[in-house]
Amino acid sequence: MIFVYSAWDNFCASLKAKGIISIPAKEVTSVMQSFLVLKHDIENNVPRAYKLAEIEHRYGHRGTYYAHAYLLDNLQNVELLKKMQEMGHEISYHYDVMDSNHGKLDEAIKEFEVNRQRFESLGFPIITVCQHGNPVVERVGYTSNRDFFRSSRVQILYPQIADIMVDYKEKYKIDYSYYSDAGRKFKLIFDPINNDIVNSDDKNIPYEDLNELLRALSDQAIVSTHPHRWTDSAASYVLKETSFKIIKGAAKLVMKVPGAKKILSRYYYLAKKI
Repeated sequence: MIFVYSAWDNFCASLKAKGIISIPAKEVTSVMQSFLVLKHDIENNVPRAYKLAEIEHRYGHRGTYYAHAYLLDNLQNVELLKKMQEMGHEISYHYDVMDSNHGKLDEAIKEFEVNRQRFESLGFPIITVCQHGNPVVERVGYTSNRDFFRSSRVQILYPQIADIMVDYKEKYKIDYSYYSDAGRKFKLIFDPINNDIVNSDDKNIPYEDLNELLRALSDQAIVSTHPHRWTDSAASYVLKETSFKIIKGAAKLVMKVPGAKKILSRYYYLAKKI
């Protein structure tokens, strides 16, 4: 079972045994050749992210954790994020400002700046960021949240910030292989920068377990995961996975009803809770 904490513990221990120690995304320019970034998108559960952070810290790894801004409303979340930062992990912003503002760039910029200041005021410098996918949003006039940092206006406003899914390669002058747990199975993503524009599912390479992923890692790599998917035991993961499949199946059926996507799109934020 991949998404069980003991499996992540074994993965991190195996990385260390091979002489591979992960570093935060913001630090890749400090290395000359090989690097590994353990990247995490925190959508709804900071305590589960904290468990992964503790495991990584145990073996000397330092990861990057991108959190949704609404999670900062909870004082306990902020305390955990600060403890994670003290372990050496990078804490930054997992944004979805294009979706929350229906593709209106002016409003998206305002929201991003408010949230950037929130992170900064809490002691979390925003150096790298990552967009959120939002699978049920109906988009008109824009492709995805990545369009935010694809904007020349945004690039001028935030020249010091790199979006790991848009301009990270360009700004940091690096290349890497990108492995993600998208679809609840780790895959080598063929074109992570443009796969919101071009469907590359047929070119993605899946891995059945973390040992297989470990053997496949390239010298320069990012491994991306979602902490809310991880559990204490195989039994609890099976229960969680079954619930997800039921909800996903129901959503697919509803989406076939004319006009349903427009209605579901209004409640896109609920997908972060699953």
